[in-house]
Amino acid sequence: MKPAGVIARGVLLLFLAWLYGGDVVRWGQAQTAEVTALAELPRLWLGLLGCAVAIGGAVVLVRGRKQGPSWRPLRALTIAALGLLFLDFVVINSRRSPLSSEEQTLLAVQSFAEQASRASAVEAVPRDPALLGSFLEGLGTVPFFVKGERVSAWKLEIRERCAGPAVDPGQAAVGTLLYCVASDRQQAWVTLVGAPIGQVFGVRGMVATKDGWVGDVHVAQPDPEAEGEPSEQPVWGGPTQVEP
Repeated sequence: MKPAGVIARGVLLLFLAWLYGGDVVRWGQAQTAEVTALAELPRLWLGLLGCAVAIGGAVVLVRGRKQGPSWRPLRALTIAALGLLFLDFVVINSRRSPLSSEEQTLLAVQSFAEQASRASAVEAVPRDPALLGSFLEGLGTVPFFVKGERVSAWKLEIRERCAGPAVDPGQAAVGTLLYCVASDRQQAWVTLVGAPIGQVFGVRGMVATKDGWVGDVHVAQPDPEAEGEPSEQPVWGGPTQVEP
């Protein structure tokens, strides 16, 4: 087999080893980590299969250096490697969410805050647990794992008499939205308990408490018409004459 063919197949095998060996390592880390921030865990069976193809391919490549490119084991190696990548990147990857864990987290916080703002009255922001709890249903899948198990559902904890967004998770579980209501009930802040931003494997804590990661809820603006202010009425004149 020509040196170019050996190099090309060798690079392909190294890529498989790096890709799927890394997946196996990440899967193992997730089993022991207190919190894992990933949209999806690597598939262990796929990682092991990729490692097996890489190792088996290396053996075939060493033995087949003096064989022609049509040697059956070499052809089988190429087909298996390319077929595995096609299965992963085309078939399986098409079913995954295009959003990263951080993007899903930010979307959940902001979506909850927007729904709470729409439900606010002029006098105060919403505080009814049943109403606020109903907003959790449309937030999608929780992008956190605890000891390798995905957090099954979003949770909510309401805190009263707050001076700002929550910075301490307290006893709240991973995947809990902390809804902090100001003392005057004119504002509320939404933060999330999970893994700190930038950490894939970490300990339970606040995701972030900086601008952009805190959902802001305000009371509704008063309706001028509802307060009795006169509204503008259209003035109708006579028909306009159009000269021929």
